[in-house]
Amino acid sequence: MITVMVFAALAIFGLIAYTQIGRAQNPPGTEFPLVFISADYPGASPQEMEKLIVKPLEDQLNDLQNVEQVTATAQEGSAQVNVEFKIDTNIDLAAIDVQRRVDTARIFMPSDLDPPFVGKAGSSEPLMTLAVSSNSLSPPALADVVNNRLSPLLKQIPNIQTVTVRGVQTREFHVEPDPGKLLGTNATLNDIFSAVQVNNANVPGGRIDSPTKETTVSIHADVNNAGDLAALPLTIPGGSTRLLRVGDVANASDSYADQRYISRYNGQTRVRIQLDKVLGVDEVSETKVVRDQLKGIEAQFPQLTFHEISAPADYTRKELNGVWQSLLEGIVLTAIVMMLFLHAWRNAAVVMIAIPTSILSTFVVMKWMGFTFDFMSLMGLSLIIGILVDDSIVVLENITRHRDLGEEPMNAAINGRTEIGSAAVAITLVDVIVFSPIAFLPGIVGKYLKEFGLVVVVATLFSLLVSFTLTPLLAGRWSVKKRSQARPKWLEWLKKPLVSIVVAAVAIALYLIPMPVDYGRVAGVVFLALVVLNLFVQHYDTVLNWYRTRVLNFSLSHGYFVIFLCAMLLLNALMLMAGGIVAAMFDLIVAVVLAVGLLVGFVYRSSYASQKLEPLNYTEAGQGIMRTLLRHAIAAFWIRIDGQARFAAIRNGYRFLVRSAAGMTAKRGITLATFGVPLVLASFMWLFPAISTDFVPNGQTGTILMSLTYPVGTPIAVTSGGVDAISKAILKIDGIDTVSSTVGAKQTGFGSTSGGNYATINAETKKDRRKETNAVMLKIRKLSYLVPGGDFQVAGESGGGSGASIFYALTGPDAVLDQAAKKVVTYLRNTPGSVNVQSGAEGGAPRLNVQINANQAAVLGLSPGAAANAARLAIAGGVATKVRTADGLVDVRVQFPVARRNDITNLQNVRVRAADGTLVALGSIATFTMTNAPTKIDRLDRARVINVTGGALPGYSLGSITGPLEKKLREPGFLPAGVHLKPQGDTQLMVETFTNMGIALLTSFMLVYMLMVILYGSFLEPLIVMFSVPMAIVGALMGLSIMHFFDREGTQSLNIISMIGVIMLFGLVAKNGILLVDYSNTLHNKRGLRVRDAVQQASGTRFRPILMTTFAMVFGMLPLALGFAEGSEWRQAIGTVIIGGLLSSLILTLFLVPMIYNTWMGYFERVADARAVQSELAPVQTGEPVLVT
Repeated sequence: MITVMVFAALAIFGLIAYTQIGRAQNPPGTEFPLVFISADYPGASPQEMEKLIVKPLEDQLNDLQNVEQVTATAQEGSAQVNVEFKIDTNIDLAAIDVQRRVDTARIFMPSDLDPPFVGKAGSSEPLMTLAVSSNSLSPPALADVVNNRLSPLLKQIPNIQTVTVRGVQTREFHVEPDPGKLLGTNATLNDIFSAVQVNNANVPGGRIDSPTKETTVSIHADVNNAGDLAALPLTIPGGSTRLLRVGDVANASDSYADQRYISRYNGQTRVRIQLDKVLGVDEVSETKVVRDQLKGIEAQFPQLTFHEISAPADYTRKELNGVWQSLLEGIVLTAIVMMLFLHAWRNAAVVMIAIPTSILSTFVVMKWMGFTFDFMSLMGLSLIIGILVDDSIVVLENITRHRDLGEEPMNAAINGRTEIGSAAVAITLVDVIVFSPIAFLPGIVGKYLKEFGLVVVVATLFSLLVSFTLTPLLAGRWSVKKRSQARPKWLEWLKKPLVSIVVAAVAIALYLIPMPVDYGRVAGVVFLALVVLNLFVQHYDTVLNWYRTRVLNFSLSHGYFVIFLCAMLLLNALMLMAGGIVAAMFDLIVAVVLAVGLLVGFVYRSSYASQKLEPLNYTEAGQGIMRTLLRHAIAAFWIRIDGQARFAAIRNGYRFLVRSAAGMTAKRGITLATFGVPLVLASFMWLFPAISTDFVPNGQTGTILMSLTYPVGTPIAVTSGGVDAISKAILKIDGIDTVSSTVGAKQTGFGSTSGGNYATINAETKKDRRKETNAVMLKIRKLSYLVPGGDFQVAGESGGGSGASIFYALTGPDAVLDQAAKKVVTYLRNTPGSVNVQSGAEGGAPRLNVQINANQAAVLGLSPGAAANAARLAIAGGVATKVRTADGLVDVRVQFPVARRNDITNLQNVRVRAADGTLVALGSIATFTMTNAPTKIDRLDRARVINVTGGALPGYSLGSITGPLEKKLREPGFLPAGVHLKPQGDTQLMVETFTNMGIALLTSFMLVYMLMVILYGSFLEPLIVMFSVPMAIVGALMGLSIMHFFDREGTQSLNIISMIGVIMLFGLVAKNGILLVDYSNTLHNKRGLRVRDAVQQASGTRFRPILMTTFAMVFGMLPLALGFAEGSEWRQAIGTVIIGGLLSSLILTLFLVPMIYNTWMGYFERVADARAVQSELAPVQTGEPVLVT
């Protein structure tokens, strides 16, 4: 009872931990180690931002420690520098160090620059985006309510860190001088700016003390409205003594600031509010809290209308629920497998108790380690169904077998567990060793996979503990009280053909009938699995007998054919990376080579039959071919021997090969089978599509990302009109729920680009139409005709595998960099599947350069600074002061009217006051030239670069686009000398991840082998087991190719998730080999059976547990591969890989491992027999007397 109580306590603690573990989309601690610096300097060009802001910052950051790379972007009036640190760097200390260096760099920057902002990536996480509008409030009033009343309330919601408001029309006082009146009064722009600046004051006046009281003094000389601004006195140095006021030469008005950011929701202009939560807070629970709080806030603002644009937690919640759904479906399917094979619902119940017990115990460790229920941890939990059930199935099946042999229940439990103990420990430790390298991968991907690897390891160890304690206890005291030979009545009832047909029909109907949720399809799969498995179990004895008497004997007698078949399948699977056509061509080449060899052998036999040459048997032929290749061919071509000897070696080798081929033709059945393998493979391999590679699979979040780009210099009003036309058309498409847009900025790779010619559009499909998102995207792409002159791109879906996933940085000499970027962009645009490919070198904004001649200004007694300031005031304007109003501080901007500042002639006529009081036209001391300047300058590690970005269309992976480019880059002359292409973003992560995953794959392989060497005390026997591992790759890769053929959504690709499945297969499929080899050793070493007899009996005895564990894992993974649950597209590929690998390994392992064991161990047995015979004959050969009994 102690065992039951211990696990009951663990289950209770697990339930408590379950309620306390947080939920999030990403695991904790996966924040990108990046510190960013942003600075705004309105009116400055990208070149000026680079010179004045970026370079001083880069100089100070140059000797920072643990820096991976430094990237920078300079745009019109803004700049951002990103410092990417190495993984495991203390980002808080790094941010402090960066802040200190930014403070040092301030002395090299403009004095009127606001302090740059230093922040950490991932310090907060987006939680919700709102759209707010009002039918009764004016734009300034709406901005006032949102900024001063609504935002503070939103910030008071628990765990909300930042509230960002975009799209408001900000109130601003405008003072717009009239050039003609300025000229008539000898006033200048600088005079007006100074008048507004100095005549608005509100300062403390100190304190008046008296014997009885103290009185504070405040001095007011401020303005409160546009009329006050117009009444301000205007002093003109050396001018008329008549009193002038600002209103005499300028128009003062209460207006709005130029709007450079416009937000819309369903075609209507709205204010966009983004709420960011504190890092690490449960986003699902926090979203619920925010929605509850918003109900009360909406009641306080009846004049406002609120719309929720997006809430990532909704998709996270559905994704997590989908994982739980897949987990429960896998458990149900596993129970069906158990009941059908063991003919007892009690045995299935024992396994159903073992799985939740292991999972609940795992929750305790997850809570202790600070894990969350996120995508990675729950994917680990859903994948371990097969592992958890495997340990209990192996032990329970062996206990059942002992019970069926007549042992008492408790004796059967003890003996069954003891007999299988070493194998159970081995297969469990194999899983632990396989997943340990995943948990400790380097880089940011390793941070994401840490939870996954450790969850699987912990659950596997608990599974071993349960299978060695709780499972035997429940089996001995309850589940094996009766023998399992008799089939239950419900199985006998299901055995009837008519019943099976009805159940199958119901299953198909449930699968095909549309339902609001996918439980109908799930039920259909369950019923169909029940029928298929029942049919198999009904004929289990026939299958087992066929395997023992035909298949196993064939594989043991024709080892070279088995090796040839497995090798051909493995090579064909690997060639699917290049495509089925390549694999089919390889098969045809092999078929031709075999045909020629067999033809030569046939001619040899026919021509020399009269010589009565005894044909070699198949084994000798194979050995002869290998021996000849190694001895004669290598000697002839690589070893330095004389020509005559070389010719003799070739002749002898050819003669032996011919004789071998002749011997092979004597066994016509095996000959035709050997020749038929490549022909059969070639006949259908050409149908297989190439396996695509990607960083992460596409996700069907229902959010479609779009961008609209007009030529640089396009007014924001034109862009806004194009967005309006597109949005209205999208809303008419069936399946679209909402459309939101922002004009004035777009996302590019890891950052954003601002400008009036840019716009971003997001469309949300209806919740019940998520699966139709790709079809909707095809309709949206046809709307480009609505925006003539604009570049309308549908990037894809949010959630991975789409958007700006292609990201390269071109470095090299500036003279050839533009040319190289054009070649790369052209090549990518011509690559099928690419979308929205562009470079930072494309286009340029019209720029008016005003170059002041300092020498000429000095001759006229002018200050170049005063001249530059006058030009700035005329064009961009300047904030002279701030007016305190009831709504807060409002900027006062001095600037030429729109009509005057857009005329170069008016700018040339701007007057600047010289030292003697005379006025000089700006055109007399400056030159005005029009140029085409870049709108954005990108830098990488203190050097200019050109970034090339793009995306992938649905059905295309990242690797299918970047792969051809990588090959093209290896061609000499494609890129100019000195130009290099450096992967960034998803492209860089994919390269690094595949490299690290490959290392983890090899590490797991070696660790598994080393573990088995320790367990078996032999270097040979683990090699026999390891032959089962490559066979899993056959089904894994072929499964991906087949599923990609039917699913063009881009989910079935070789990506980080499916590669986890490949590594997982190392542990899963090795179990079959361990079960066979371990019991074969027991029969051979401990019970004295001959090797062939031992491997035949072991294969027959372990046939059922191998089938049970494999089918249990296959049906446990089936919900993942079918992907019925929402968000399951992330996990589909790993389900496909595991199911395909398990099935191929099951089939091929039952052929290959017994044959390898029989061949290798049989060789040592024959050597031992020969030595024994020789030792017995030794006395006779030496003449010693032999005792005869």
